[in-house]
Amino acid sequence: MATPQIQNDPIYSLPFLYISGLDLSIASTKVIAIAPGQARDSNDIMDMPVGFQGLQGLTYPATEANGFRPPLLVNTAAVGANGLDAGALAASSQYAVYLIGDSRGYNNVAGIMTLASNAYPVVPLGYDSLRLLGFVSTDSSTNFVFSTNKPQMMKNAKSYNLSPAVSGLAGGSSTTFATVDLNAAIPLATLPNVIATLAVTFIPVSAGSIAKFRPSGSSATTGLVTISAVAAGVAQTQYVQVTCGVDSSKTGIDYLVSSASDSLSFSVVSYTGAPLEAYPA
Repeated sequence: MATPQIQNDPIYSLPFLYISGLDLSIASTKVIAIAPGQARDSNDIMDMPVGFQGLQGLTYPATEANGFRPPLLVNTAAVGANGLDAGALAASSQYAVYLIGDSRGYNNVAGIMTLASNAYPVVPLGYDSLRLLGFVSTDSSTNFVFSTNKPQMMKNAKSYNLSPAVSGLAGGSSTTFATVDLNAAIPLATLPNVIATLAVTFIPVSAGSIAKFRPSGSSATTGLVTISAVAAGVAQTQYVQVTCGVDSSKTGIDYLVSSASDSLSFSVVSYTGAPLEAYPA
């Protein structure tokens, strides 16, 4: 076995708090897959690899299957390493997915899930290092419905991609600013000034119709993100980035359209923010 890396033995050759690979995906309604890769722990001290033979001591999975490195599976039917940190999977909830490691090298790098509202996961005995990889959400039947993954450092902010994109509004037609709650896509463990990237479809009743966006709670009427219609009745699709309003109960944006006959739909494809308790950087 390779010499284990310890927490007071820093490595300087790799980028600060990097994450390489380790994308999250839904393997089944109750299982999350963590793709092969490697990340620094949240203290930026040790590296935690997944799926690479003989790297940093014990790794798992360590063998290839049909020429491919298999993912690390987190099964929520279990409690502990590669499962939930405690209890049973809850319906209509958001969970944070962490990679956990043992700086002594005795335990395999593993995945673990905890409610996104928790400051940290409860890690099993023998583990002393962790790193947040992203979030997953359950529906009313406790089935996984989407995931976000791979937070990246952006001057003290982190950017998350949603897979698949999460619907925020379908066929909106309010001619006065109306608030759209984005809690289903963006966890509340997030600081203000979250920027959401939206995939927008705007079907205008006439050329020149507009759709506008602003942070929820804002009273601004100028300088807003605006989409202008090119032709009547033609679905117009594009990506826009909108700053969200965040309070104790929701992360949201306001929208309006020119006419009650206009139709506005959008999905959240990514967001950038600075998580609080869920990311102990």
